Amino acid sequence: MTTNSRLLLALPLCFVVVLGCTKSSVPSKLTGKVAYKGAPVTGGTLTISPEGEGAIYSAPIKADGTYSIASIPAGEFVVTIETESANPNKKIPVYGGAKGKGAMSPGPEAAAAPSGDTGQFVKIPVKYNDKKKSGLTVTLVVGPNEKNFDLTD
Repeated sequence: MTTNSRLLLALPLCFVVVLGCTKSSVPSKLTGKVAYKGAPVTGGTLTISPEGEGAIYSAPIKADGTYSIASIPAGEFVVTIETESANPNKKIPVYGGAKGKGAMSPGPEAAAAPSGDTGQFVKIPVKYNDKKKSGLTVTLVVGPNEKNFDLTD
């Protein structure tokens, strides 16, 4: 067999290997800002997840509206955003113990005083916390990616 013949036989194998390796193991990084009606969203969580199955990645939204998620594979993701975790008036369940009765109680007083990077509560429409209704997506490439989200009603 000549060298050219061997090369021609090996060429289809190379295409199979290259086409089979479309997912990159090199991670992506996603950064950006979240705003609602032009003003920064100053607390909550931004989550990205693949449309099908796969790992879910989350990041806290800082007081200046920024977020950052590292070590994500490249690909297409659905984005959800929630701010209720920053709500100081959020009611949390209190269970009656052995009596089996439940009640709702206002959140602890400490929650009213944000600490660290946590900002003030900004109420956003509930649809942004629903993967099927948010309408937010991002396509990540290998390396750094920036995506800002300006939410509306």
